[in-house]
Amino acid sequence: MIGTYRIITLCTSRIYDPQIHSFIEIFNELIKKSGMRLLVFSLDTDLYWREDDYVAEAEVFRFIPYERSDIIVIMDEKIKSSRISQKIITKANAHGKPVIVLDGSYPGCYNIRFDFASGFEMVVRHVIEKHGVRNPHFMAGIKGNKFSEERQGVFKKVIEENGIPFSDDMVSYGDFWAEPARAAMQEVLKRVRLPGAVICANDIMAFNVCDVLREAGISVPEQIIVTGFDGYDEAYITSPALTTVDCSLVEMAQATSAAVMEIVAGGTPAAEQLVVPTLVKNESCGCPRCKKRLQRAVNRFNNGFYRYQDDIRIMHNTISNLMTVRSLDEAVSFIHNKYTQRTCMIVKQRCFLSDRSFFQDDDHEGEDEFVLFYDPLMKTDEPVPFDTKEVIPYIEERLEAGYPLLIQSIDYMNRSMGYLCYFFDSYNITEYGKTANITEMVSMGLGGYVTLQYQRYLAKKVEDIYKYDMLTGLNTRVAFQMAFDELKAVPEDQGKDLVVVMADLDNLKRINDKFGHSAGDCAIASVAHALMDACPPNSLFMRFGGDEMLALIPGETSGDGIQDRIEDYLADLSREHGFKISASVGVYTTNIDRNLDIEELISKADEDMYTIKRSHHSEMG
Repeated sequence: MIGTYRIITLCTSRIYDPQIHSFIEIFNELIKKSGMRLLVFSLDTDLYWREDDYVAEAEVFRFIPYERSDIIVIMDEKIKSSRISQKIITKANAHGKPVIVLDGSYPGCYNIRFDFASGFEMVVRHVIEKHGVRNPHFMAGIKGNKFSEERQGVFKKVIEENGIPFSDDMVSYGDFWAEPARAAMQEVLKRVRLPGAVICANDIMAFNVCDVLREAGISVPEQIIVTGFDGYDEAYITSPALTTVDCSLVEMAQATSAAVMEIVAGGTPAAEQLVVPTLVKNESCGCPRCKKRLQRAVNRFNNGFYRYQDDIRIMHNTISNLMTVRSLDEAVSFIHNKYTQRTCMIVKQRCFLSDRSFFQDDDHEGEDEFVLFYDPLMKTDEPVPFDTKEVIPYIEERLEAGYPLLIQSIDYMNRSMGYLCYFFDSYNITEYGKTANITEMVSMGLGGYVTLQYQRYLAKKVEDIYKYDMLTGLNTRVAFQMAFDELKAVPEDQGKDLVVVMADLDNLKRINDKFGHSAGDCAIASVAHALMDACPPNSLFMRFGGDEMLALIPGETSGDGIQDRIEDYLADLSREHGFKISASVGVYTTNIDRNLDIEELISKADEDMYTIKRSHHSEMG
């Protein structure tokens, strides 16, 4: 429960699909009368039973709040991955939560499914027994798929009962999709004897079979009858309108709601319940056009056609802006627009670690911490830590409105970054329809931002390698020359003092021979640090030899003071490291001028430095 509300969690796909949208609306209205609220975890695509394609988008189901859910409902046939369904069921069982599976059959669950076999038998019998077809052809789905095989078995049974022998050449495979169905139908058209009917395992294939026949100059249904199975809205507005089977999700929602009520009341629903589909007789088999859902279908398609025309440019600009900003607060500011005003976004904290590649590192499930990246009620543009067990901020207030919370994955380059939640105040299918594009906008924009942040980090690392000596941290000669050229070019600095300081480590060979090369490197770095510590912040530094360093200081500066500070700094380090570190320091003062030559400055400072170095050698004997 959350607050006073029992929570029903629905796992599904494509909430913008009119059938699924209708299911959500009807189901939610039924359960909320009894004080329940609905959380919907949704994909924007289905997985077509390809069990190995466990894409990042499916990570959205990882965020299901099992502890706070009272019942889990899985639309198995919409998700189309029994592995994912089983994973959800296993986690629900571990938390002691009952599971209702729609259009699937899993042990230990309450299974409510359409009687697809009975529905498909209706359409086959209608074609064979009503319209008298004696040479039918079956356009199957994916070979080996349980739904396709079941429908092929029904096809075989009905035709044999009607005295028509079955043979393997009566079956083609259209893989439940457009292009495979078109290719399969084109092969059928090469036969000497064409079938009297093509009975398709779903509507998508049927639409495309009709199209191939039309292109070949073959009329439907006069020459070849075509039927489908699903009851998609397109079936009512195509020409000819498609004979199909309507798997009414209204009836499914009612049956699911009844099961939920029984569970909540302490009862035990039947382990298996069947919802019988309805045959829709239409023009593609020779029956009159069915006008039952025609106007609703036309309205939905008109709405879908015009829905996004004004949105594309704003979404494109949002993605571009998100990808190119340089800070998180800028990113949050660009996220905020009219499309996101009823959303919040929970993102993995490590997405924002710029010194590592989020999309290339191994993902460690269960080890992530999350931040609230965006919420219209946020009082700051800075992401704040967030516990995903809470699902979203202000969840009780947002559930109170009585509409489902819709949760989708934020993913990029097949890596889950977190999730996005929509909290609408209506069932407007236009808003539901925009969720796919908004989620994609956020995923691409945020994924691009994370990628570019890491690229900037790598570019900075490369730049640092190019600009800075790794041992000392001083500029390399090329980087120093560029900075020196900029210094000389400042008009208001012309004629000002420029102090040149040269520092050279004493007795490097002796240190290497006696203490090792690591001690020699330590001594070189110590002189560099002493030089940087002794000079003002606006100084330019360079390592231009093995143990030789240079500083340029614009403005009036005491050379003697620099030498004294270097000497004191090195004396402290000598005591710390256990061996003597000293440097010969030469100082030369000139004026800033556009024509200054760095080699000449080095030469002048060298003279002073070598005078001091000779004196150091004589002192050491």
